[in-house]
Amino acid sequence: MITIITGSRGVGKTTLLLKFIEELKIKGSRPSGILTPAIYNINGDKVGFYALDVATGEQLEMGRSDKELNSHSYGPFSFSERGFIRANEILKCVLTKGSEDVFLDEIGPLELEKGYGFFPILSLISNFDKSRNFYLVIRRSLIDEFIGRFIADKEYRIIEITPENRNKGIC
Repeated sequence: MITIITGSRGVGKTTLLLKFIEELKIKGSRPSGILTPAIYNINGDKVGFYALDVATGEQLEMGRSDKELNSHSYGPFSFSERGFIRANEILKCVLTKGSEDVFLDEIGPLELEKGYGFFPILSLISNFDKSRNFYLVIRRSLIDEFIGRFIADKEYRIIEITPENRNKGIC
């Protein structure tokens, strides 16, 4: 089953998924995939994000607004091509033969408008084994486009994370 997680910026989507992954591990599951937790400066301002390999804990620098990463840029962020290449290698592996619970955080305009970031692995989602669970964070404004392009014939559900429900977990 494909579960699309959405919600406004800063509502806690990644934090919720980190907690959910820990719960799965406690129950004996071996989740895999990529989450992209934020990086904050000393003043509490978001200055970037890194990719976290859910299975191994490996961290990859992905995007920064406070320094140049010598690759593509979008909005205030400069991106690490090396980070995205490695993250996409991990995702390609887990989407084709990974664990029962797979995560991808997040699909946004970088992928759907610019064809960069996690875009190279999006076509693999259409072949995802429906007996496995795929949790995918997508910007609310891009959900319809994503569904139409990649999973129109698949079964999916959408969970909107809000301040009111973010501590209830993923049901």
